[in-house]
Amino acid sequence: MRRAAIAFALALSVAAPAAAQDAFAGGAQAHFLASPQGDLGAGVSTDLWYALEMFRFGAFFGVAAVPAEEDARNRVFMPLGASIAFEALGDVVGVSIRARGGLWGGATQEVKLTAGGFLGGAAYMLFHLGGGVAIDVGLEVWGIFGDGETALFSPSAGLTWSPP
Repeated sequence: MRRAAIAFALALSVAAPAAAQDAFAGGAQAHFLASPQGDLGAGVSTDLWYALEMFRFGAFFGVAAVPAEEDARNRVFMPLGASIAFEALGDVVGVSIRARGGLWGGATQEVKLTAGGFLGGAAYMLFHLGGGVAIDVGLEVWGIFGDGETALFSPSAGLTWSPP
């Protein structure tokens, strides 16, 4: 019995580093937000993923504010949803394509507390820093549904990390 316990512990110590190869990944971005109506705002967001080779599956959350003269579009919101991505990172550069969908909660000047849905997509150029970390620069498009529906276009920049 004692030998079996030692063999099991040894097997776990060898298997743990191998299991770490497909692990957690993510990205943190800062956004400049612009709507077709000319409203300008800013936000920050994070993707947390389970990495399976070049594919990413996980969650997205953030916080943003888009001031506007029209009360229905003047909003502060927090999106929360699912996120999937494809990332290919070479020795110097890479690419990340992301899709997101979920809910947002927040407030507009007109309705006060409110919620709705959102869909989004993004394309990023990645600049590899080493160790699975990259600077990302790209463009996102978000569709905001519910009170004060609008689209938001977002030049964005941040950091992405992946298992090395």
